[in-house]
Amino acid sequence: MKKSLLTIAEIAKELNMPESTVRYYRDRFINYIPFTGKGRGRRYRRETIDILRFIAEGFNRSLNAAEIEEALALMVARNVEVENETATTTAAAQQQPNLNEISVQVDMGEQFHELMNQVTTTMQLMAHQKEEINELRNIVAELRKQQQEQAEYIEELLAAKRKGNQKRWWEIWK
Repeated sequence: MKKSLLTIAEIAKELNMPESTVRYYRDRFINYIPFTGKGRGRRYRRETIDILRFIAEGFNRSLNAAEIEEALALMVARNVEVENETATTTAAAQQQPNLNEISVQVDMGEQFHELMNQVTTTMQLMAHQKEEINELRNIVAELRKQQQEQAEYIEELLAAKRKGNQKRWWEIWK
């Protein structure tokens, strides 16, 4: 059985990324990173791996942080600050697991993975379309260049003809 909570080092290893990069992503998008604990005792749920992978893929596809955050806002619940619980209420809650909450968490995990797959597919499609648009821009730029060269050629021919310079006209025409 896989460990339920992970350290940032374990996540970095699983993602095959430097810890510093994972920490940067975590800090930049902290509102979307599920965690428990504070400081060095901070631990992360397994879905954090998928969220950080999504963030990395977004940057790899030349999305900016605002675009990635916008996508995360559609997929992941934001973290919210809650008041500190007393030790008594925490201990009582831990002694009585709520099976309904556990099944909801499992369902939400499956939905999250499905949504992550859909978003990844959409991002791949967008990246492909972005490449196609860039190719079309290059083609248009080349066509404009050719059009300008042809216009200059015709203008030169007409100028030679207007001046009655038959020899120059034939040189240009060839």
